[in-house]
Amino acid sequence: MFTRRDVILSGGMAVAAAGAFAFTPRRELNLLGDKQLDKLVPLKIGSWSQQPSSAFVLPKTEGSLSDRLYNQLLTRLYQSDQMVPVMLVMAYGATQNDQLQLHRPEVCYTAVGFQIVGSAAASVELAPGAVLPVRELAAKSDSRIEPILYWTRIGDDLPTDGRQQRSMKLAQSMRGYIPDGILVRISTVAEPSPEVFAQLGVFARELLMSIAPANRQALIGRPLAQQLNTAAQDGAATKAP
Repeated sequence: MFTRRDVILSGGMAVAAAGAFAFTPRRELNLLGDKQLDKLVPLKIGSWSQQPSSAFVLPKTEGSLSDRLYNQLLTRLYQSDQMVPVMLVMAYGATQNDQLQLHRPEVCYTAVGFQIVGSAAASVELAPGAVLPVRELAAKSDSRIEPILYWTRIGDDLPTDGRQQRSMKLAQSMRGYIPDGILVRISTVAEPSPEVFAQLGVFARELLMSIAPANRQALIGRPLAQQLNTAAQDGAATKAP
């Protein structure tokens, strides 16, 4: 025979189970799909052209947790006669959950002996009404210093620090989503300055404008991609004779 205490306990367990089910992600949100980053990103971006190089600080090593985290990793050096050379790294993970989530550059650079000597949230205006939130870093080792501009996309969100990344991922999980994610990192070897970060921002804008409009969501999420596509269409219409 059930006592009143049994009924209360079973009711509480049922509520807890229902809550756990409600917060269990059940739908994947994958904005890259079956596309390959090396096909999506062109070899020429604005005045920059791709050149061979191996001088990269990478977020992935064979056999590590990062090796399981990232499904695709793109590394390229771009050079220009007018602008600073740029090292581009893209690290994509199809699943962002409690065990697997993007490593931010602050962690990757520190792990290989760099010291983070500057960090600030910033933004890049891609077009009127379309602004990309980014983070600007300066990482220093015994042999070089790198100004770094990067952003992360988790689903449709663009967190600029670790705290935002965790809270946005939790919010998506509560909505029932398992999002994909990508880190886009742009850096050079130079003394950090507003002018150098401005040039990295120009590359970021040229990068996104060089990608087909339908593919931009994989790098910056659907809302910002739609804003950029609309602004680009409006700009093209204004320039048309």
